[in-house]
This record gives sequence, structure tokens and C-alpha cells, in this order.
Amino acid sequence: MMFWIFFFVNLFTMGIIYAVYGGKRTYSEGMLMGVHMPESAAESEEVSVFMDRYRKRTKRFYLWNGLAGAAVCLLNFWYTSVFIIVWSLWLLEMCAGAVLLVYRTHRKLYDLKVERGWVGSGNSRILAMDTKAGSQSGKMGLTPWWHVLSAVLILLPCILPGVREYLRTSEDGWILFLCGLVVSLTFGVLHVMIRRTRNRVYSEDPEVNLKVNFMQKNAWSWSLVGCSLANAAAYLFVAEHMDAEKWISTWVYAVYIALESVPVLFLIGGMLYVRYKKSELLACDESPLYIDDDVYWKNGWYSNPHDKRLIVQDWVCPWNYTTNMARPAGKIFLALGITVTVVCLGLASVMLLRFEFTPIEVAVTQDSVEITSGYSDESISYDEIQDIRLLERLPEDDYKKINGGDTKDMLAGKFRGKETGKCNMYIYTEYSPVLEIRTVEGPVYVNSRVGKETEKWYAQIEKNLQ
Repeated sequence: MMFWIFFFVNLFTMGIIYAVYGGKRTYSEGMLMGVHMPESAAESEEVSVFMDRYRKRTKRFYLWNGLAGAAVCLLNFWYTSVFIIVWSLWLLEMCAGAVLLVYRTHRKLYDLKVERGWVGSGNSRILAMDTKAGSQSGKMGLTPWWHVLSAVLILLPCILPGVREYLRTSEDGWILFLCGLVVSLTFGVLHVMIRRTRNRVYSEDPEVNLKVNFMQKNAWSWSLVGCSLANAAAYLFVAEHMDAEKWISTWVYAVYIALESVPVLFLIGGMLYVRYKKSELLACDESPLYIDDDVYWKNGWYSNPHDKRLIVQDWVCPWNYTTNMARPAGKIFLALGITVTVVCLGLASVMLLRFEFTPIEVAVTQDSVEITSGYSDESISYDEIQDIRLLERLPEDDYKKINGGDTKDMLAGKFRGKETGKCNMYIYTEYSPVLEIRTVEGPVYVNSRVGKETEKWYAQIEKNLQ
């Protein structure tokens, strides 16, 4: 199952990256690959050969990465930790390679433009201002206050006694609650940033500039508000089961994940609408105006010390936004992003390897039972033990992981069962029997993959209890 889940996730991820970075690059709005040039230059034999080479390299890149992604998924049948680490490295290589391929081609085409002395098409300019459109920056689209409504909807179930009780006794309830608020806040921040982005000049006709900018910001604001409300609806669905059933079943989580996927549809729909509507509006423009600011984009990213903006529209993808790297904040955001990514991946890799390659062991002493594992260590004094039993397998129940690890071979950490309640597990899933140690804090389940060792633990603990 994990193989097929990640196989289709890889296909979906590659599809998104290809749509943004690997799609067919055509001459549009006076540009080819983000480089302004006359249409005659874009259709010249020299540039046509250059673009053919780029398309061949792109096809090879995505073909080999697709095959590599499928091969990586085979590691699911070995160690999960090794698979996750290799898959993460593949994903980083895929993203970095796709960006570098586009940026490198963009820079070569820019160098060719400078070498040939091409100037942007027609009446292109280095800088253009439209005071009418500029005065409307920050005033177009829906107000970001709609995201406050989303946050209020997430907070509202807290008035229900059942929800409050669930939040008090279950960690997963707090995780879902906080995730809902953080996601709504994130959509709200994006909404504010896009709405405040300075309006772009497309034409000498101020009305065309107003129409295009209003359409883009209106479409994006509707999409982001839809995302925020869909996120609230997903949490409200879960909260209803917290209150009514005092439990979140597996199928409830499945529906929750499906509802949390709806924002992706809103974003994709917004992207497609903006692209279609923008082309339609600009096709009717009789006085287009192109801004030849290639010198600030020559390395692939935006770096303009004369521009006070921090967030600007990206050339690679019209619905994407990037930072101005000439601003100190732009460099800080990039450094923080790289640092956080590297640190998180490094810590996750160490924790995963430790989880799967540290054996579960039990040391029975005169004073306590000491359990060690790759997740955490636990000490149980005999005063805490109410009963011990040797079971053929784990009790039949609907278990949810609260904190810890859960792979096809091992369960280690804090879990919660619908009937069992809170429990700790240190289990090799393919081995039996299972030692159940009942404590005042809930049962602890542990076993060994070494023959007869679980029975020896049981006998030693029973003897010490007596």
C-alpha cells in the first residue's frame, strides 16, 4: 500500500513541477524563457535550435527522474527509514534540478540576447508607471478579514463540552486544532501579501492595466478565501465527531484528508482561470507595453536594488511570487528556508534511523522494568504495575498513534485505542507473543523478535511481583 501511495504521490508531484518549470516555453508578452526580445529573434534559426536542445534536456531530466522516483518506491519493501531518507533526497534533487535547468537556460538565452544586441519587442521600456493602476494597489480583491471568519469557525467548537473534553484528554485533538488555525493564518498572510503587491503595467491603456490586475487579485483572493473556508470545514467535520463520538475513527481521518485536499483544487482552479483570463484580456489590447527588466532577472531570480518591493511576480510562472534578492529580507528568507529544510531533514533522518535500527529491549531489575527502544525509554516500577499477561497478539481495537513511530515492522510510542484508551507500545508487528503490563497510566505492550525472550520477561516480572 505504501508503495502505491508514494508512487502516485511522485507522479502528482512531478506533474506539478513539470507544469511550473518544465512546460513548453513559447513566445508570449514579448518574452521567451523570461527574456525580452523581438518576435523575429525568437523565431530565428539560432534560437529555435537553442530551444530544441532545451526541450530535449527537459524530457530526459523528467524521464530519468520519473524512473528514479519509481525505483526509490521499491525501498518501501525494505526499511521504511531508508526509504524516507532516499525519497527525501530524490525530491530535493528533483526540485533543485528542475529550477536550475530553467534558470541555466534562461541565463544562456539572456547572454545570447546581450551578445546579439537584441532589444525588447516593439515599444518595450526599462521602466513604466501607471499612476491609476498603482493607486489601486492593496485595494483590489476580497478583504483578508474573511480569514478571521475561518479562524472563528475553527474556534467555535470549543464551546461544546465534548470537544473540550477531547482536547483535554487527547493530543491528536490539539494537533488538528492548531494545524487548522496555522493553515488559516498562512492563507491569510498570503492573501495580504498578494493584495499589497504593486500592480503591474501591461499596456499604455490604463483601463487594460486595471482590468488585468483587478482580475488577478480578485481571482487569487477568492481562491485563498475558498482554501481557508475549506480548511475550516475539514476541522469542523472532525470536531463534530470529537463531540458526538469522543473518538476520531480512521474513516474520519480519511474524509478529513480529502477535505484538506480541496484547497489544492481551489489553487489550481485559480491558476488556470488567471492564465486563461489574462491571455483573453491582453489579446484584445491594441497598445501592449513590455517592460524589459531582464538585467534584474539575468540569474533566474529577481535582484533589483532600486525596487523597494520585497515580493514580486515570478517570470517562470505567472501565478507564482518570489522575493527581491537585492533586499536584505530576501536573502534572510532564503537562508532561513535552506537552513530550516536542512536541519529538519537531518533531524528526521537521525530519528528515523534510530527508530528502526535501535532494538526493543527489556531489562528486569529488582526495582523496576526498564524498556528501551528507538523512540524513547520507559521505566515502570513494580508499585505501578497492576497486572501482567502474556497475549498471543495485541487486543483487537482501533488504535491511533499519538506520538512515536509506526512502520510495517514496528510500533513504538504512545497510542490510543477506542476501547483500550491510552497505551504505550513497543511491538514488532510480525512477532508473538505480546507481554501486557497493566499500569495506573494504562497498559504497556512489548515483545521481542528473539524466540522465547518475551516469555522470559514475563516470568522474571511475575517472580519479582510475588
